[in-house]
This record gives sequence, C-alpha cells and structure tokens, in this order.
Amino acid sequence: MKIIITQENLRNSLAVVSRVVGSSSTLPILNNIMLETDNGLLKVSGTNLETGISTYVRCSVEKEGGVCIGVKTITDLINSLPSGNITLESKENETLITTEHTKLSIKHLPTEDFPLIPKIDESSKIKISSTELKSALDQVVFSASNSETQLEISGILFWFGEENVLITATDRYRLAEKSIPYQGKIDYKIIIPHRSAQEISRLITNLNEDVEISVTGTQLSLALENTYLVTRLIDGQYPDYQQIIPDQSNVNIIIDRQELLSALKTTSVFSRGTGSINLDYNAETNIIKLFSEAHDLGQGAVEILCKISGSSGQLVINYRYLLDFLNNLNSETLVMKIIDSNGPVTFVPENSEKYLYLVMPIKQ
Repeated sequence: MKIIITQENLRNSLAVVSRVVGSSSTLPILNNIMLETDNGLLKVSGTNLETGISTYVRCSVEKEGGVCIGVKTITDLINSLPSGNITLESKENETLITTEHTKLSIKHLPTEDFPLIPKIDESSKIKISSTELKSALDQVVFSASNSETQLEISGILFWFGEENVLITATDRYRLAEKSIPYQGKIDYKIIIPHRSAQEISRLITNLNEDVEISVTGTQLSLALENTYLVTRLIDGQYPDYQQIIPDQSNVNIIIDRQELLSALKTTSVFSRGTGSINLDYNAETNIIKLFSEAHDLGQGAVEILCKISGSSGQLVINYRYLLDFLNNLNSETLVMKIIDSNGPVTFVPENSEKYLYLVMPIKQ
C-alpha cells in the first residue's frame, strides 16, 4: 500500500474510529486500526467485537493494499505532525510515514487477522432525522445502568411503533424516555449497548440530514455519507417499566429550568457526601426551597418562585440525577409532577409530552 493523504483528513478519520477500539490482551489485533485502500479511497476501520466503525477518506492511491497499526501509536504520531501531505507506504512488516521534514517507521500486522465488520441485511431499513435522534440519545443515555450483571438495563431500549420510536433508559432509580418520528415500517423492540448509543450520538453531531438505520434480530447498523457503524444488540428482555410511570399526580409545579439548575449547583456543594437535597414546596407562597447541609462544611438554601398546583410538601432527592436531566433539557420551562414524598417524581418539558424523566425520591 502507498497513499498520499492530508494530515487533517487522516487525523479526523482516526478520531472517528479510534473511540471504539479498546485494549485487549487476549486478541491483540483488536488494539489496531485497519487502513486499506478501497476504490480510490482510504478505508479506516476499528472494532471491539461489539461495535465496529468504518469511515472513508479521500487520498491519492499509488499502490493498493492495507495494514493494521496499533491505535495509540498511529493516532499519537499523526496528531503530532503538522498540517500538510503525508505519505504512507507499507513494506514487509512496517509502514513508513513521511512528510516534508519527518520520516517515521511503524510496525504493522496483516489485514487478514482483522475481524470482519459485517454488512447487515438492509431490508429493514428506516430513516430518522439526525437532529431528533441525537437530541433523544443525549436526553436518555445518562439514565442507563452501569451494571455488568443486568445487561438489559445497561443498554438503551428502542421500541419501534407505527410512526414513532420510543427510546428509553433506566437504572431502576431513574428513567428517561423520548419519542421521535421515523420513516419506514418495522416492528421491533431492541436494546442497544450504552457505548454504541453514545458513539451514534457522536457520529451524528452537527449532521443536518436523515440517517439510515437497518435492524435485524441481533444487529443494528447506521449509515452516513462516509461512515458506517454496526453494533451487536443486547439479547434479553427489557423490564416492563411503563407500569411505574404514574397516570396522575397530586401536585404540579411549573418551574424555570435555568433557575432550578442554578439552585441545584449552589446547594449541591453541601451534598457531595450523601448526594441528597431537600425540596420543600409551598402551594400558598408558590415557592420551592432547596436545602442541603453537611456537618463539616455548612448549609445552603435557595428559594425559587414558581407555580404550584396542589398541596404543599417535601421531597428528598439525589441532586446528581436532576443535574443530568437539566443539563440535557432543551425546554426553558418544565413541569414537575409529584404524587407524595415516596412516590416517583416525573418531569416533562412544558407543553410537550414527547420527553419524560422520572426519579425515585430518597425515602424519608
């Protein structure tokens, strides 16, 4: 293989692919990125056997071929080079990297050992707005569990209906779900690994077009103009979470998102040990007060004027759960729906039912 490519193009393609490459002691080939020529382009691929990504980049091909190079070595070296043209030329067991003032030599492995990144059946292809999909993923993925024993809730549920797909994540203490439209017709419930969902969100950042997704019983693929991602799906039954979402509430609080976020950041300084914050809401004064206390630090209280329908009361809640939600909410005003001090608390953007966030309070 011999190609000439700009440092920027190679650097950007390595950045896209390198995020899925892990550190494997049992299969050293997984620590590599594969570079190979394909129809006049450079194809850059990486995989961790759960998720694989291939991206195509423009270059000048002088000799066809391919090599596998350690991901850390190639990314560190290319990132350190100045902008301009780079020549990559593979010899017997090494690849030469040459610029105007630099000559480097990297050991490589043959492409024959690199795992195949499969192309899946496209008969179940659908289209989703990249903007809607990214927003939904960003508003949901943080709620997934970190459990290695409960793989189902460590992933993100995609529940395809007739016109909309419901995207959900939960760790049994909180839950987030977002409904977005899609084009096509499939009838699936699938669970995407958390890391793969994050990677999809990164890939479609700043993309303003529909993306194509194909689904089978075991895999999902996403195709962009120059990049292709395929991921294994989690095999399992997602919990029947909808039964815990309240049908009605006894108290509704309409509150400004930025004011609540600011108050949480202030009072959480005194809650870093326990993570809990007291929320007192007074229906007569239409004030919600956030309070926290630490014996070794002090205490803090912030009052927010809002609109409260229903009775007064108090909650104790994990402030980190609320920060995750508020930092990813687009709406400037939200509605907080409360049953009582021990029941699930739900949050929805005002004038929208497409996104819901639920938190279990800390029992008093």
